[in-house]
Amino acid sequence: MTKCGGHSDSKPITDELHELALSMKANAESELKEEFSKFEATHYRSQVVAGMIYHFRVLIHNKEDDDDDGDVVHMKVLKPLPHTGESPNIMKIQKMKAKDPLELL
Repeated sequence: MTKCGGHSDSKPITDELHELALSMKANAESELKEEFSKFEATHYRSQVVAGMIYHFRVLIHNKEDDDDDGDVVHMKVLKPLPHTGESPNIMKIQKMKAKDPLELL
């Protein structure tokens, strides 16, 4: 059971959250200075704050090396409350290996 204000356990991605993660692709590419031919969220953890914080595990392929099948990105995304009018944004992002579990950043 998640404690109040704590992070959820890792869960398989939902369609809605996959769309949120996918909307962060251009920002992720900009921050990591790479382009990805694949950007597929597989798992997430969440935390209720003034909005929601999501930690995503995203399978990636670098466009320059499509044979690479082992990289993932872990990203921490803040989705502000609707009344703020602010867009979701990446708070932290880190490249990992496929064997690495979803980490809190």
